Order: sequence, then structure tokens, then C-alpha cells
Amino acid sequence: MTQINLDGKVALVTGSSRNIGRAIALEFARQGASVVINARTSLQEAESTAKEVEVLGVKAIPVLADVGDENQVQAMVKKILDEFGQIDILVNNTGLRRSRPLTEMKTEEWRSVLAVNLDGPFFCSRAVVSSMIATGWGRIINVSGLNAFIGRTEWSHVCASKMGALGLTRALAVELAPQKITVNHIVPGLIDTTLGSSTDEKTVKKIATVPQGRLGMPEEIANMCVFLASDAASFVTGQTIHVNGGALRY
Repeated sequence: MTQINLDGKVALVTGSSRNIGRAIALEFARQGASVVINARTSLQEAESTAKEVEVLGVKAIPVLADVGDENQVQAMVKKILDEFGQIDILVNNTGLRRSRPLTEMKTEEWRSVLAVNLDGPFFCSRAVVSSMIATGWGRIINVSGLNAFIGRTEWSHVCASKMGALGLTRALAVELAPQKITVNHIVPGLIDTTLGSSTDEKTVKKIATVPQGRLGMPEEIANMCVFLASDAASFVTGQTIHVNGGALRY
């Protein structure tokens, strides 16, 4: 069996200063990859996660950028290439989630969510793919959410943007396959971002919808990312992989 080894790889994980993104960044580091920690506004949080990564023996840099802004993405990628000379793995993890009834939603609100959730993966993928083509190896992993598949009231902009990213995944998987770049889509279910500290009524109701009887942990999403980023998954591309404890089955 192919061993998972990311030594010498450089990974950009968007939205990686906290929660699922942080877990992904740390797991990449444990497997030997250098990691770029991206946040939109909090340099302090990004720097804190970068320090955690470096404790694991690899290099990390924090970079502030709004992935929904084309110019900021280009500047971020230039900085990474200046620092490392390559980008081998991209995880489009950043997600904007806001509630608004359709009849009250302003066009600006609709577009701001699509900018982050759909334009962001496009901008980032387009910016990094030349580096991957140059080395003849690359991994792009898009992260969405369960609500895009089951629907959620007042989330029309979120659900539409995440399903758009699914279409982007499938198209790029075909387009980039000849360059030995895989593109896949991970769909987390209900994930515990409170480290098990929340036992309120709302959380109990959520757990009741999961056949395994618990919330998932950020590390479980990170483990799937590491697998997809490794040579062990070299024949896996264009796929949508649900990590949800059985909450959605089809």
C-alpha cells in the first residue's frame, strides 16, 4: 500500500487559522508538508496557527487575503511562490455563511457570499495551477457543507454557491487530469468546532440526526484531505466525498 508522505510539498489552506482549516493545516504538517495559513482579517490567529505548524517541524507562513477578491488572491499566491517556489496542494476551505430570507436578500448580500464560496475557489485554483502544471503534480480539494445537498431555509446564496463549487470541481478534474492534477470535493457533515464543550439543546438535536450518534471532529475532515492530497489517492479525481457519520446517504 502506498504510504502517505507529503515531505517537500507546499500546501495552501484557505481559511486555516481556526476550526476545520486549522485541523487540515496541522495534519498536513504532521505528514511533512509546509503550510500557508490563510485568514481574511485576523493576522494574530493566522500567526498563532503558523506557530503550531512550525512546532511540528515544517515551515509555515501566515498570509491575510480575502479569497473573494481577485487581486488579493494574486498577491497571496505571488508571496507564496516567492517564499517557497511552488504550490503543490490547494484546499479551498474558506466559506461564508449568512442567513437571509429570499424576499429580504439584497443583491449585494447574494454576491458577497458567491464571491467567497464560488469565486474564491476559482480565483485560487486559477492562480496556483501553473505551478502544479510546471511540476507535473497537484492536488485541489474543495470543501463545502451538507446543507448544500439537503437545502436550508434562508441559505439560498450559501447552497447555490457551494453547489457551484461542485460543478467547478468536476470540470477542473477533467481539464487538469492530463497534467496529473486531481480535483475533489469534500462535504463535511455536522462537525464539532467547540472541541466537545457544547452540550446545549441545539447540539443535542443535531446529534440526533447523525446515525453514528455524535458530531464529527475537524481532524476527521483533515484526515480525508491528507488522503486525497497523497499519492495513495492518485486515481481519485472529480469525486464528491461525504464525511458525515451517515447523516446523508445516497
